[in-house]
Amino acid sequence: MIHKLMKARDHHEVHRVATTLELYFDLVFVIAIAATASGLHHALAAHHFSEGLIHFATSFFCVWWAWMNFTWFASAYDNDDFSYRIVTMVQMFGAIILAIGINNVFEHNDFTMILIGYIVMRVAMAYQWFRAAKSDPERRTTCLRYAFGIIFTQICWTISALNFPYLFNNLFPFLALLELCVPAWAESANKTAWHPHHIAERYGLLVIIVLGEGILGATNAITPLFHSNEAMLTEAFPLGLGISALMFSLWWLYFKMPWGEFLHNERTLNNALVYGYGHLLIFIALTALGSGLELLADAVKEFGTMAEVVEHASNAHSISPLFAMTALSICTAIYLIALAFLRWYLDKDTNYSVIGFVLAIAATFLGVLCVYLGMPLQWSIWFTVIAPIAMISFYKTKPIG
Repeated sequence: MIHKLMKARDHHEVHRVATTLELYFDLVFVIAIAATASGLHHALAAHHFSEGLIHFATSFFCVWWAWMNFTWFASAYDNDDFSYRIVTMVQMFGAIILAIGINNVFEHNDFTMILIGYIVMRVAMAYQWFRAAKSDPERRTTCLRYAFGIIFTQICWTISALNFPYLFNNLFPFLALLELCVPAWAESANKTAWHPHHIAERYGLLVIIVLGEGILGATNAITPLFHSNEAMLTEAFPLGLGISALMFSLWWLYFKMPWGEFLHNERTLNNALVYGYGHLLIFIALTALGSGLELLADAVKEFGTMAEVVEHASNAHSISPLFAMTALSICTAIYLIALAFLRWYLDKDTNYSVIGFVLAIAATFLGVLCVYLGMPLQWSIWFTVIAPIAMISFYKTKPIG
């Protein structure tokens, strides 16, 4: 049908999985996430540290927030009619505009294009909430709060960008906080019918997407070494295998957690907000880790895999192995800390080894120490792998009733 009632989905529905439309929607965000990772890599490589990190955080927030709002709405109200699909297509077009504008943010501090794409997506999202409000009397107040909250925040974004462009970076945290307040305000009236296992699957799919950025970085890191037969055995294989082991262990650790069961057992507003918002650090860390692997590639091209801190490099924008390994270790540590916090908050019955956790986080910087002491990169990265492997061992999954 062209236009069906947008009734709330049953959050007890069995075998609820992501639809092909949701998977297609995610593909558009692959482009946007890749653009943020590429922009961060180039900014750090050019030693624009503060600007690069600020632009990365702001652009990634726009990408993540638009994706997250669509995901939670679809979990509660996806009716897959003609109107829903067309509006989703509009949101995807907005994501494309947003992805195109990310390069302008990093190069010219110009948020015009990224905001146009963002507002297109958000206005389309508001329309969906108005449809839901009309079809779901029980949650009408919640849906209207979402719709008007989105419209109000878009007006604030537009006014800030047009009238105070020179202050936009300073105003961004306040506008982002305003966006974050809308779901808490709306859901306090009456919870929407989001499906715990569906939400967990959707978040897991985005984790795989951002891990893909790390795989891309790994490919770039080892490609130059395969041009030499000698380096292939002594450098490319141990470095490539070490990077693969790191990314695989990060994947393993995330999917070791039964996120769907955590949300199902305590389907509360607080758990939804902590789970939903807490994943921002996970997504940011994994995306930035891909940039860190790109920096590792730069260090390999510039200095080889020997971990020597070159103080008098001829290139002013050279990336030392020590800097590349430090960036990689920081991203890994943020990911592990965010994951540990979410597990601790959502699973109150699990016993944790505090000493083991502290040692695991400290282990993320063993690679930095090894590089500082002169160990080649292809061996130093293996010490970073110790941290996620240790946490996989510490976190014993218990049966959940």
